[in-house]
Amino acid sequence: MAAPSDYHADQSTTYVRSFPYRDERPSRLPRVLISPPQLDYSHSRPTYHVLSTPFELRSGEYGDPVFLRSLTACYDLNMRHSGLTWQYEMRRTAQPILPFLYLGPSSAAKDPEFINRTGITLLVAVRHTSSVKTRPNLPDPALFTSSAGISTLTLDFGSPFDFIPRLRPVIKAINDHLAATCSQTPSQGMLDIRGRVLVYCESGNERSMVLIAAYLMVMFGIDPVSAIHVIQSQRYSVITSAEMNNVLFDLQEIIKAERQVAAASPSGLPPRPVKRNIDYMYDSDDDAGLEYQRCDSAQVREGVAPFADVDDWVVKA
Repeated sequence: MAAPSDYHADQSTTYVRSFPYRDERPSRLPRVLISPPQLDYSHSRPTYHVLSTPFELRSGEYGDPVFLRSLTACYDLNMRHSGLTWQYEMRRTAQPILPFLYLGPSSAAKDPEFINRTGITLLVAVRHTSSVKTRPNLPDPALFTSSAGISTLTLDFGSPFDFIPRLRPVIKAINDHLAATCSQTPSQGMLDIRGRVLVYCESGNERSMVLIAAYLMVMFGIDPVSAIHVIQSQRYSVITSAEMNNVLFDLQEIIKAERQVAAASPSGLPPRPVKRNIDYMYDSDDDAGLEYQRCDSAQVREGVAPFADVDDWVVKA
């Protein structure tokens, strides 16, 4: 129930609210609108161009940094858009978003002919935790006849807010698989990477799309809208929910922070604090008063208390 929005004080207390407030939770998250992409028609076919940034992380949390820098350096996100040639039946198969990264439905992951023809070496299933509980054997890629002799991986999450905490190990597993299939490191081109990854969910349009969007954001440093446009340029049937759009924008802030830390630290790791010795402790005692004076004389921005004394409020009024 919403609290009253007036400033009148309760007769049983001597304090009054400084501002009106509400004690109810917002009913819905702010809606994120995905604007249409700006396409280039200069070569008679629509194309979509995205300016990516080099992979600068050195910590190895997403895989071998040497391999990842070479992977992103040898591929530009200049995509031929399929909007004019897309047909409804194409949603039942998978499309390559990158030369080594496919997106599609579970029916494509179960198709041995498709797996052999495209050379898929890793199946990544993105599932809802509730569906895993009700159908524990579906759609587990390890149980598909098409997965014989290839690697499998699953990403299960229920709430959209469970996505980011489980994202990094999955991206690292994908990159480690690609690095293991690379003929040389650093790679000199896409032909050096022999691995092929198929990321799928039941429809191939929702949860699996979000994983690939996050992968593009991490690897190429692009924003969520550009990542969605890149995917949609190859698989036109993809859709996103407002909740997952907000999650991707939250992920963008995390990626920005990771890249800023990597750029500030030459080693890619935060510097370890220097342990203070006994001499430093004795010397710091002499400067304690001076430090206090500096803090006291500094200009401090004062906040506004949520409650005020009713007498002071009456005087101000």
